[in-house]
Amino acid sequence: MDIWEAIKYLLLGIIQGVTEVLPISSSGHVEIAKVLFNLEVDEGLLFLILVNTGSLIAFIIVFRHDIYNIIEDFLTYIFMPHRRTDSRFGFDTAIKLVIASIPAAVLGILFNNQIDELMLTYNVLLSGVGLLITATILLITSQGKIKRGYTYITYLDSILLGLAQGVALIPGISRSGATTSTALKRGVGIDSALRFSFLMYIPVSIGSMLLYFIKLSDEGLGLISDEYLIYYLLAFAGAIIATYIAFKFIFNIFKSGKLKYFSYYCFLLGIGSILIYIIRM
Repeated sequence: MDIWEAIKYLLLGIIQGVTEVLPISSSGHVEIAKVLFNLEVDEGLLFLILVNTGSLIAFIIVFRHDIYNIIEDFLTYIFMPHRRTDSRFGFDTAIKLVIASIPAAVLGILFNNQIDELMLTYNVLLSGVGLLITATILLITSQGKIKRGYTYITYLDSILLGLAQGVALIPGISRSGATTSTALKRGVGIDSALRFSFLMYIPVSIGSMLLYFIKLSDEGLGLISDEYLIYYLLAFAGAIIATYIAFKFIFNIFKSGKLKYFSYYCFLLGIGSILIYIIRM
């Protein structure tokens, strides 16, 4: 096993984990990191499954109480009509999360292959453009008044957040940045916006994994050699640990509502990503 290659993949998982929590696009960072680390392997299906599963596991751990309460309220509302008043909020949240997941699921099924093909040729260029879009969204959002605390999320909010999440399938466009900005522009409090945005990630991530597994049965693991399984597992472990730690220690920067700083960062990284593509042409 090549130790330096193993370190690269571990760092790739860490980058995936940290950037998944912040509004700066994990997919864009992973693409740029692959180029800078000079990784020869394209993102095989197994790699995609493992790093995304790593972040998903961390999300489930962080939001385990919310998930439990939502599922409990959903089942209570359906099977115990006499307790529907008490369980209505969790039931509504479950339905809104399903609604919010539909646009990304539909767009993913329709355009996933086309996006993958574009990434093979234009990887860091496409990521750079996406990062500039993210930067613009965050900058515009930062100019408005940001409500604090928890507020009610309507069914229309869930539809619009779902559409924003669907657009974020394009590499470089931050999923959390797009969904949170949409919610804030709708007048949702930042705590509610972030909670709903990250809960939205869970069903969409599970759906993406199922899609990858279906493709995996047709295309195989995509391993160059057996040792790459070890590299991928290191990336998987890095993604779990980094996502969890980022939630505990970095997430409050996002929660503070200082989106303009993330915007400036995405502008610089987006321009840098485009320059990398031009230099490598």
